[in-house]
Amino acid sequence: MPQQEEVQRLIGNIKSAFAAGRFPNYIEYIRFPKYKNLLPDTKIQFDFPFTVFTGLNGTGKSSALHAIFGAPRGQSTGNYWFTTQVDPIHQDRKEPNCFIYGYKESGAIAEVLKTRINSKKHGPDYWEPSRPIAKYGMVKPADPALTRYPTIEKEVVYLDFRSELSAFDKYFYFGNFKISSTLNSKQAVLRKYSKYLKDAIDHESIVTVRNRRNKAPEALSATALTAISKILGKTYEECVLLSHNFYGGMEGLTAYFKTDAINYSEAYAGRGEFAVVKLVHEITEAENNSLVILDEPEVSLHPGAQIELKLYLLQQVLAKKLQVVISTHSSNFVEFLPNEAIKLFYSNDESKFVVKNSCNYLEAFSNIGIELDESRKSSILVEDKTARLILERVIDDLGADFSLAFNVRFLAGGSEMMYKTAAVYAQEGELKKFLMLDGDKRKPLFNPEDFTVAEAGNLPVLKAKLQTVTGVAFNNMGFRVDGNASGGNPTQQKAAVIQYLGFVYKNLGYLPGQIPEETIWDEEYVTKTLEANGYTVPTFDPSDYKDNILAFAELMFGDREESSNDSAKKLLIREFIRVKGEHYTNIVETLTKFKDATAA
Repeated sequence: MPQQEEVQRLIGNIKSAFAAGRFPNYIEYIRFPKYKNLLPDTKIQFDFPFTVFTGLNGTGKSSALHAIFGAPRGQSTGNYWFTTQVDPIHQDRKEPNCFIYGYKESGAIAEVLKTRINSKKHGPDYWEPSRPIAKYGMVKPADPALTRYPTIEKEVVYLDFRSELSAFDKYFYFGNFKISSTLNSKQAVLRKYSKYLKDAIDHESIVTVRNRRNKAPEALSATALTAISKILGKTYEECVLLSHNFYGGMEGLTAYFKTDAINYSEAYAGRGEFAVVKLVHEITEAENNSLVILDEPEVSLHPGAQIELKLYLLQQVLAKKLQVVISTHSSNFVEFLPNEAIKLFYSNDESKFVVKNSCNYLEAFSNIGIELDESRKSSILVEDKTARLILERVIDDLGADFSLAFNVRFLAGGSEMMYKTAAVYAQEGELKKFLMLDGDKRKPLFNPEDFTVAEAGNLPVLKAKLQTVTGVAFNNMGFRVDGNASGGNPTQQKAAVIQYLGFVYKNLGYLPGQIPEETIWDEEYVTKTLEANGYTVPTFDPSDYKDNILAFAELMFGDREESSNDSAKKLLIREFIRVKGEHYTNIVETLTKFKDATAA
């Protein structure tokens, strides 16, 4: 199944489960009355269980992750944000750094406030659950026995892929070393103590030498191995994880891999390989409904592995009802996600960090500096050049959300060619292709989800519906079905028609008016423009909009040539967009429907 289809299938299933309330103990939102450099009162909604923070470096993404990490009981934002002599945290007692999050308790929202305080018992970076504060818009619990709502209880998995180092890398690159009479290099230390590590792996035992030892080795499950193999694109027969402090007394994790060709430890594995193993293992072991926080999971992973990791995470969100929050600069983690899953971080003119809670993935690409090519955009096919001109100008007027999402293409051959082209799109699952026909082609549309069992199984009925929608007979549509003596496999024919009807139901729209020239014609504007330029206003034919525009062009530009006609149309379109009348609104509604379909 193509990546986009698989992502959208998973997203649809997650949305259904989320709407049905199958994600209990869920953080609905987090808001920040005052927190670091975020704009005061910033609020981040978690309207989808797989949330992606994206934006340029230094716009507060990791800071927001640290706050979310500190939300559940037993966790503290102070683990990651703390004061030092070099970077002291200055805060006003009356306006301390704090955050508020909401979760559902017996169907109603319960809000929890956590405030950074200087505690004699817990130190200067203690985040204390506090009573509700009215100036933050909080209310007391309905139960008079409670002074505050309890903090949410939720297991947390937090991985910063920039700092996920194996035992070998920790010691080799960052460990302390002193030359001794028997050990004259870090390599010598690794050689000496690796034999104890090997014994522990081979005998599945705990080995102790002096003050160094390992914990019990843990073999990954077959399910975890399958997931890792798919993400990384290679086959693993076995993987053993081992926590120990053999290397320089530093606590670390070793991964020992077995493939059909070689066996090796993390010393010969890539950092991305090690990080994926650790992530999959931790998610496998995590409880259902856990909170999973990942900071830059794309680090050291090739693009194909990033895509497979996103699919794996979406699968686990659905299977284990996880709440996953990611910070990333990678287009592969953002692409095809619904708008509500993407939170765009950026700096405002006052250098405060702002969060846009709903963002099209193409807009996110643009903001993080990824050059967009037209193939990433959704295509809207139209049957004439005037329609293309109108849509292009309206899309530009609607701003980046639309201009980054769509390109408009003129397809020669009229509406019949567009209907036939849609047959290819429908069978190929090209969900990013849309059709906009002139209003005079408007016909009834059918939603296959509303068909009865009898209708869906009756080929003549389906073919009749197809001809009603398109005016084209089944045999002339160009559907790809296996041939037989009767002209085609009936089961495949039915499937093709149902797929096609579903495609055009969602991906077909019509311009208002019978033809594009009627859509933009504005006699009052034309009259004022001609009079202002000293021309005598002719009598316009109320039914011949094409000729009316040609007459307008001839007076304004001296002839009826194509270039003059186009210039007249551009004047009318400019006024059409300025006025934003009923026809403009109808086009925007159709474009919004298309845009929503790309994010579904």
